[in-house]
Amino acid sequence: MTTHDNAGRTMEAAEDELLDAMRASDLEALDRLISDDLKFIDPEGTVLTKKADLEAHRTGATNFARIEETNRRTLESDGSGTTDTTARAVLHINGSQIEIQLLWHREWRIIDGRWQVLAGSVVVLD
Repeated sequence: MTTHDNAGRTMEAAEDELLDAMRASDLEALDRLISDDLKFIDPEGTVLTKKADLEAHRTGATNFARIEETNRRTLESDGSGTTDTTARAVLHINGSQIEIQLLWHREWRIIDGRWQVLAGSVVVLD
């Protein structure tokens, strides 16, 4: 059964909104969609916090020029769930452009009445 948050949004819709926010480096939307307790593992194995993730978008250290979703798997039940999203991406990291295929795994939970990412990881598929 699909669970809706207080805004009527499903976890699938929250994942769509998160991808859009990542594309635009929309700090307000990212702040709303990411839990304050986020623990996110990057491709190098570094554990990132929400503060570090938002700072990378704010400074432009991480800047997605394109995220083209190619596959998504969603498992959801009773206000929590996971998404596994595969995408081709073009991003700018510290001034270098990289074209890459990525797999994001995210653990979602309804917190304070809205879907938020609590934990996750991203791996390079190329």
